[in-house]
Amino acid sequence: MTEKLTYTDAIWKSHAPYSNPFQGSDKRVLFVCSAGILRSATAARLYAKKYNTRCAGSFAFALIPVSPELLLWAQEVVFVNKENYDMVHAHYDLDNYPCKVKVLNIPDDHEHMAPELIKQFEEQYEPV
Repeated sequence: MTEKLTYTDAIWKSHAPYSNPFQGSDKRVLFVCSAGILRSATAARLYAKKYNTRCAGSFAFALIPVSPELLLWAQEVVFVNKENYDMVHAHYDLDNYPCKVKVLNIPDDHEHMAPELIKQFEEQYEPV
């Protein structure tokens, strides 16, 4: 009799733990702002019903900083503005990652889930 694997065991025993059957088949989208707690967290929350979303920050002080693991996990990385893209691209050659990259133009002057911030995401982010 074979031992039944837990979800976690199966993920780590798989050849590609970033793409495993237990997280579903929804597109994996990483939203990136400066600290990963206002703009990108808003976007992750907005699009979570349609996609498998995460948020992260481009600055070292971010709650969850962008990492190679997140970049490998994501099928699409959405930067809220060019500054955040430039900071990540300076540390990671994004051309070497399999994810698609989008750069929006949303300034760092919004609170989490602010109506104006939501409006800007709706106007600028075109989900594929």
